[in-house]
Amino acid sequence: MSDARRAGSAAGAGGAAIRAPGAPELGSSAPIGVRLTGFVVDGAGLPVAGAEVSAEPERGIVDRALAPPPRAGAASAAPDSAGAGGAGGQGADAADAGTHAVAVAPPTGGDGRFVVDGLSPGRVRVRVAGAGILPAELRYVPVPSDEVRIVVARQIAIEGTVTDGGKPVANAPVGLRGDAIGGTIETRTSATGAFRFGSLPEGRFQLFAWQGALAARTVRLSPLGAGPFGAVELRLEAAAIVVGRVIDREEGTGLVAAIELRPSGDDQAPRYVRSGDDGVFRVEGVPSGRWIADAFVPGYLSPGGIELEAGHGIPEIALTRGGAIAGRILDGDGHSIAGAQVRSLTTGANPTELSAEVERDKLRRFSGRTAAPVPTAAPGALDADPQFIARGELGVMVGAIPPIPPPGAHVAQMAIAVDPSLAGEPAPLPVDPARASIWTTAADGAYRIRGFSAGKVVVLASAPGFAEVRSRPVAIQPGQVIAGIDLVLTPGTVIVGKVTDQHGAPVIGAQVSVTPAAHDSAAPGASPGSTLDAFTDDAGEYKLGPVTGGVELRATAYGHGEARRTLELAAVRGATPAQHREDLVLVVADAVFAGILEDAAGAPVGGAHLDVVGGVGDGRHAIVAPDGTFSIDLLPAGPLRLHIEHPAYPPEDVDVVAGEAHQARARLRLPLGGGVEGAVLDAASGAPIPGITLAASGPGNALAEAATDKLGRWKLAPLRPGRWKIAVKQPGYLAQARELDVSAARTPGATSLRDIRIELARGALIGGTVRDARGQRVAAAHVIAAAAAGGATCEGDSDGRGEFRLHDCPTGDVAVAASKADGRAAARLTVRAGDEVLGVSLELR
Repeated sequence: MSDARRAGSAAGAGGAAIRAPGAPELGSSAPIGVRLTGFVVDGAGLPVAGAEVSAEPERGIVDRALAPPPRAGAASAAPDSAGAGGAGGQGADAADAGTHAVAVAPPTGGDGRFVVDGLSPGRVRVRVAGAGILPAELRYVPVPSDEVRIVVARQIAIEGTVTDGGKPVANAPVGLRGDAIGGTIETRTSATGAFRFGSLPEGRFQLFAWQGALAARTVRLSPLGAGPFGAVELRLEAAAIVVGRVIDREEGTGLVAAIELRPSGDDQAPRYVRSGDDGVFRVEGVPSGRWIADAFVPGYLSPGGIELEAGHGIPEIALTRGGAIAGRILDGDGHSIAGAQVRSLTTGANPTELSAEVERDKLRRFSGRTAAPVPTAAPGALDADPQFIARGELGVMVGAIPPIPPPGAHVAQMAIAVDPSLAGEPAPLPVDPARASIWTTAADGAYRIRGFSAGKVVVLASAPGFAEVRSRPVAIQPGQVIAGIDLVLTPGTVIVGKVTDQHGAPVIGAQVSVTPAAHDSAAPGASPGSTLDAFTDDAGEYKLGPVTGGVELRATAYGHGEARRTLELAAVRGATPAQHREDLVLVVADAVFAGILEDAAGAPVGGAHLDVVGGVGDGRHAIVAPDGTFSIDLLPAGPLRLHIEHPAYPPEDVDVVAGEAHQARARLRLPLGGGVEGAVLDAASGAPIPGITLAASGPGNALAEAATDKLGRWKLAPLRPGRWKIAVKQPGYLAQARELDVSAARTPGATSLRDIRIELARGALIGGTVRDARGQRVAAAHVIAAAAAGGATCEGDSDGRGEFRLHDCPTGDVAVAASKADGRAAARLTVRAGDEVLGVSLELR
């Protein structure tokens, strides 16, 4: 949530007359046609000036709905399945959408606002470009609509040095990991130990370095906004080299696999390597501690990883051969169908898919990429978000949960996120063709799916010109091979119709979806199959299919309610799909909520963003005028929850009631917030520490985040008044937390608590061995090192050899204690900042 905060502070009038910041204003140019307006902001929620916003009509939407949008990297798919079975014309490719009638807005001003005039009602493709930001686009934006907030990514750079004992290290590998760049990318240091990652999108990253048996512990960075951002120093220290092997559990032979080595906690970045033909792998520069090694081989089942202590033993990852189902895909006359694609779903409440796309997702994950490729040329399908994978009815969000944009905002799809030579697709793993899955049928119509765990599954098949079909449930076990599961495809039925409002007027750009209905015997939540989507054209017409059997039809549109129908479509014989007409009516949502927004001092809060959260009205929003007035129309009548945000005030949620247009205006009050600012310094030298992230938590589970600049300065605002805890954790320093009472400021966006100095002390490394009374080494003993006078602590567990290493421990007089079951041990040490004390002996008694 911290990325969604409004980090900017707005100026208010001074003196006793407290004034809220005014809303941005537009010029008085006369509108032409339908207009699209909004704001362009960066990841920190700050306006982006100089951005050029253009819009063009989407093309070929109805035709393209005749088949599901091709998934990224789909194997051997037909070039274009639109118009299958003669039910429509050729579909337009996504890249060809909107080749004419481009409307361009003037560059955004200091408030980030844009106005695109001269548009026709319907769906448009919006592109955003400008100096210092990554090119971006949004697809299928409805026009007209509320004002749009488009979140784009600024271009940033991350740079620094790698040192060992204070000396620069040349040619050291440096890794940078983040969802915004598609996973992990690498570079090497120069002769002076310097490194630089340029042309990056702003976001959250993990930065680390290694060389042989040395490693720098991971540093977390959150470079948001225009910067500049300070250089980062990565200090190498003793680490380990992990050598292991991946084998076939039944045969004991080595397997070529993609290996992930992930930390047991969240303090380090995962590592990725490939094993050789003998199954042996090697991972250099692994920081000491507990890690989990896992491997992926197509058609095999993983135990979920094995836990290991870095540098101790040779881990062996044994994979089990999964079950396999094979058969043929046939038409109604018994002829083989080439080009059919197959996948499978488990039965039950939480279905799991096995398909070519899922295998590619796993390969990306085990190769250090996000589970979907970062677009590098022309994103734009309905499912083009690189972190959201459509999987049947469910969909899967992969990687870390992304920063939540401001409510009501649209996150623009990055057109070019990073150099594709760095974050491109991983090389495939070699697989024996005689055992490999066959996801797309050849002329013989044969398919094969490998890699099933124990359970019941159904096989689904689809092909251009045919409706998707599913098999009966099949029970299978690991290692079992089941043949003869043939599937017969039929032309199905194409659903056509018109979407109108209750007055008979066509609804342009309405989204219509059809999903196979779940059988009565299916478990609740079971995924019945693929969803097809279409948008209505200028006449309100739509076309979907082909589909067969029981289906659920749903239509939605901006400013309207929704319509649902359940249809039962009979099986169709022959080569031509049937046609079923289903007209739908969407009732216009005509309730209004209007009012005045003021702050606690009675000043109007111009420029605030109001967003309806939940229900049919979800996403409806408005921007408050300079005089504090606002109005949100096209709402369902009744209670609503409204989310209020402004850069100078803490966010607030209120419950309101929408009604008829003539009802009295409501008066909403937005409490003033406070702010805290200070600096982070090195306790020994007094030097500022740049690039450190401060995480704050406060009343009502409110969260905030800030990063220090080149001078170590930071600011957290606006904050809800109350008790806040600010935590700082940086490798090489003692973790520190400060609790502060934050009061409300006198003016919006102002700082109420200043000059908070956070001095970070260098920690020490303490290590040793835990033994029992007989001198035997003790594994899994819990060890704690604490300052004798109280305060900071560090802790960990002994490994399989009874050894332990505790990083960033307190200095001075330190008490070290170990415990396991009824045994206890203790020792006293005197350590200095930066010391490495590795000979501590603890004997449990």
